[in-house]
Amino acid sequence: MNERLAAKVKATNNAHRYAMELHNKLAPIFADLVGHKLTKQDGSLMAKFEKLLPEFPCTSALHVYRGRSDYSLYWMVKTCEVVNGTATYYEIGCYVGELRDGVLTKICNRPELRTDYTVEEVEANRKAYEEAAKVADEAKGKLYPFGEYDR
Repeated sequence: MNERLAAKVKATNNAHRYAMELHNKLAPIFADLVGHKLTKQDGSLMAKFEKLLPEFPCTSALHVYRGRSDYSLYWMVKTCEVVNGTATYYEIGCYVGELRDGVLTKICNRPELRTDYTVEEVEANRKAYEEAAKVADEAKGKLYPFGEYDR
């Protein structure tokens, strides 16, 4: 088995699982705050809203931190799996709401992310892609000297 791929699959599944859990925790907190100004001029959350938040994990395996955007209220979920001394990371954003001039305008729907990827599935998809790419390359070669488009 490809150990690095196994680590990537595990990190991805874990990050997706936690991102959905995180959205379930944060969306209800901010749902009543639609229409309120949440951020200061520098983009950070106002203290009165910061104190409403749960404590976020900060370990080598799971780290959550708030992303900065003028348009989105989101947190990043970063996971890490170590195989034979090599770290494999995966990171995904958990979008909770939309902002305009620091005002929360709406709550985003929870993403439905896959948490059941397998090494075998990824390997099969990579093989299918490799075969399809080979066929595409051969077909493109037959287009010479005309190319794909007339411009």
